[in-house]
Amino acid sequence: MAVADAVLPSPLPPPPPPSARTVAVRFALAPMLALGRVLCVAAGALACLCFATAWVTSAAAAARIVARRALGKASAPFLFLEALMYGAFKVYLYSFLVFLALAVLLACVTYVIALVSGSTSGFNKSASGPITRESVAGLFLRLAVFGFVADVAFFLLVVAGHLVAMMSPHVEGSISQGEMVGSVIEDVGTFGMHATACVMIPALFLSLWRAYQVDRKAPSQFC
Repeated sequence: MAVADAVLPSPLPPPPPPSARTVAVRFALAPMLALGRVLCVAAGALACLCFATAWVTSAAAAARIVARRALGKASAPFLFLEALMYGAFKVYLYSFLVFLALAVLLACVTYVIALVSGSTSGFNKSASGPITRESVAGLFLRLAVFGFVADVAFFLLVVAGHLVAMMSPHVEGSISQGEMVGSVIEDVGTFGMHATACVMIPALFLSLWRAYQVDRKAPSQFC
């Protein structure tokens, strides 16, 4: 019996109670963490709204050019697309401004939490987000370069069409053939820019969404 008592491990002492500073830090961090989660969800929703309204603006602008060429400026489809384009752009602009404000506020809340908890080493990592990952950053960069090259090409086409229209002789009361050709070239370039945006916006959104999904697997304070 004495041998059995010697083999059994002695019970561990109870853990010490948390210090007053630890309790105060937890009490101070609770509302900040809740605010950070709310800001993170709101910023994510506004980011999705910005991508959606930007795509609607580009698609409506591209379709507006086709409607103007096919049906004229007084047609109902042209007027509808024009109102849709301007309305979506206004929503995009306001949403983007609010998103920037929320992003700055979220960064401030994250930094305050790092200061209160006494660990600012992970602030840069949490604030930089998943875009800094090598694979996602490479995909984002390739998409940005492709979109930039395509937009530059179509923009040069718009400039060329504008120059052709300016250099053609003006006929009083009518449109000359050179002005008509220049207008067509300019519309093709403008349509190409908006069509490129319609392709690039979903691609950029998907790349950022994949980055967010990867980031959710890692430890995070809010999202």
